[in-house]
Amino acid sequence: MASIADIQRKWRWFVDGERLAVVEDNLSATDESIEGKYISPSEAGAVLTVHYIALGTPFTTNLEDTPTDIPAQFHEALAFKVIADLYRLPGETMNLQLSQYYDQLYEIQVREGKKYAKRNHMRSGVITPHTY
Repeated sequence: MASIADIQRKWRWFVDGERLAVVEDNLSATDESIEGKYISPSEAGAVLTVHYIALGTPFTTNLEDTPTDIPAQFHEALAFKVIADLYRLPGETMNLQLSQYYDQLYEIQVREGKKYAKRNHMRSGVITPHTY
């Protein structure tokens, strides 16, 4: 069985956009250029276990078609935070009392969201009726 050090010397990984790429060191490469230094993995059927922390999908200008990882009941919290930040901007709309009010509403929603996250909700699964 190969040691961890051997495995770490043999395999490399990198993130390309939204994809994870795994490459193998080309031990027979003679030149020092990056071109021939790495090759596609030579072992087929190897098990690859990836542990990661998922990040949310960035928002775009089209909010209706954009999927979000934030449950729908907490979308209002985002609006509260934006409104609070807007009331903090200098100018004629600056109102620190309203800013604090919307910050409090935002904090209440954040606390509710943390409670919700601890409940281990299932997010997928479809029940399809069938007739026999």
